[in-house]
Amino acid sequence: MEDKIRELLSQFLTQLGYASPYEVTVVFDSENKIYQITINTSDPAILVGYHGDTISSLQLLLSQHLHSATAEWTSVSINVNDYRQRREQALQAMADTIVSRVVSTHQPEALPPLPSNERRVVHVYLTDHPQVTTASQGEGRFRTVVVSPKE
Repeated sequence: MEDKIRELLSQFLTQLGYASPYEVTVVFDSENKIYQITINTSDPAILVGYHGDTISSLQLLLSQHLHSATAEWTSVSINVNDYRQRREQALQAMADTIVSRVVSTHQPEALPPLPSNERRVVHVYLTDHPQVTTASQGEGRFRTVVVSPKE
């Protein structure tokens, strides 16, 4: 499966016209049953896209192609130059800023609209916070996390 993933990813990047040299590592995480795909490159911005849109699209495309090739759904996670870890840290810092304002003003506050995987990061990060709760609000691309003081 790892070879098939590398082959498909290479095809996608070629079709995108991505010419920078890159290195792909594929590791199966048996605990979470997901293929962790890491791409290291000198020009990550094109592969990351705006707020990770390109990574997410590549991930979906790869998953669908693997499904059509194997007739099984395969979970994959693509990461480019540790973008996902850096984005998670940025989301946690944003959540900390909002939490401090909510705690001081006792008023709920919403984060900017986020995709579902990023909303989940914020919810999980603040799950055990003693002073605030979180809830998702809105529809589609405008769905956001609202941080409220605990009563």
